[in-house]
Amino acid sequence: MSAQYGKVDTGFVTSLRRLLGSRVFWCEDSQSREVIEENSRDQSFHSPAAPDVVVYPNTPEEVASILKLCNDARVPVVSRGAGTGVEGGAIPYKGGVVLNTENFQKIEVFIEDMIARVGVGVKKLQLNKELEKHGVLFGPDPSSNPCLGGMVSTSGSGMSTPKYGTTRENVVSLTVVTPEGRIVKTRQEVRKSSTGYDLTQLYIGSEGTLGVVCEVVVKLRPIPTVRSGALVRFASVEQAANAVIGIIRCNLTSLARCELLNADGVRATNEVFKTTLEVVPTLMLEFQAEDPGHLASDYAKAKEQAERFQAMRCEYCASGADIDDMWEARRGCYPAAMSYRQQKNKVMLTDVCVPVSRLAQCIAESEADTHAEGIPCIICAHIADGNFHCLIPYQEHDLARVKKLEDKIIKRSLAFGGTVSGEHGVGVGKMQHILEEHGREYINLMRRIKKALDPNSIMNPDKIFTLAEDDGPKLSKL
Repeated sequence: MSAQYGKVDTGFVTSLRRLLGSRVFWCEDSQSREVIEENSRDQSFHSPAAPDVVVYPNTPEEVASILKLCNDARVPVVSRGAGTGVEGGAIPYKGGVVLNTENFQKIEVFIEDMIARVGVGVKKLQLNKELEKHGVLFGPDPSSNPCLGGMVSTSGSGMSTPKYGTTRENVVSLTVVTPEGRIVKTRQEVRKSSTGYDLTQLYIGSEGTLGVVCEVVVKLRPIPTVRSGALVRFASVEQAANAVIGIIRCNLTSLARCELLNADGVRATNEVFKTTLEVVPTLMLEFQAEDPGHLASDYAKAKEQAERFQAMRCEYCASGADIDDMWEARRGCYPAAMSYRQQKNKVMLTDVCVPVSRLAQCIAESEADTHAEGIPCIICAHIADGNFHCLIPYQEHDLARVKKLEDKIIKRSLAFGGTVSGEHGVGVGKMQHILEEHGREYINLMRRIKKALDPNSIMNPDKIFTLAEDDGPKLSKL
């Protein structure tokens, strides 16, 4: 049965304004129109939906008061950060309150413990700029420069996973506000603990469906002394993927980034960022260590594996600074797809992740499917993780064909033992696929957790799964 929600009326908004004053924006006020619009969408193609009210709390205590008010009135709440999501996870389809966390800007560095306590509104690049003063960094590196709250929401990872892991492996503790308005610290700020359920890991990846994360304690790493990079070019994505399987087996401890662009990806990057890369499938590698000899040795081993799989050319850059422009271009794959071939495109984006042993076949067949339809497919892959994105630019009249392609790519990945999403989360965009991935008992177990922690289902309702215990959600309105 679907939850029944209360109405956001004058009395409710007045109560919010008693708490937050001018940091409340109601859709009934004409001067709030721009804020309401900004908080109605994310970066995806999913339909926007306007909230009734947007609030900007400054502290966990204010969040607690807001959630208690919403829970008592049965008003749904969607927490939101930078809005860089691509699966509709922060779009308020039930209306209600958008709780915008951009004011959570705390950064406290504890260098002896190699941790930092960070507000969820801090963006990744902003955090690392501050950490650089201390000679340390936060390792995960999503391309979109999300805020820390968004990274926790889906366990975002990005381009540096081979060396640093995903967000999940880099979080020590969280400060969370429950739907009833209770403030909970999920763990002491220590490197290990064996005292009860691991609530930190429960909230990471929960996409705001169980509570509002306000602060994150993250692990820090020393900034590497030296960096180098390489471009390795192949005739096909299958050859490139097979080379990566060999590179992974070498256990190269300095390998920090291992990314793949297919020919369409290189072409799109060249168009938008004015790079001059050869338009062929290309591996982009970065090595980080304390000793230049270590970098050169690991590159030699990677090159040997690449040549085993018919690499056409290998280009080594001894200085990491020489490849920074290349990495900025790689970060821009999504906007490049949006303007591919000088058109204003919408973009269908997949985020599948498969066992590395099935990677070469899966990525090659996925690319072939799109080309057989005469549709370009920009592949940008965190290839060493088995995680690849097919960015399919399209015009509105092609939407039905593109959705069929997306479905085919996802079903193949599941058949190969993979997952629907490696880092972007489920939101609404992947809801229809997770039953097939996990099975009904798994989904029902998540529903029981949701009902226990959020009995009124006010927290980001109907995201990841619906509460109705049937074979799958109905998303026709989206």
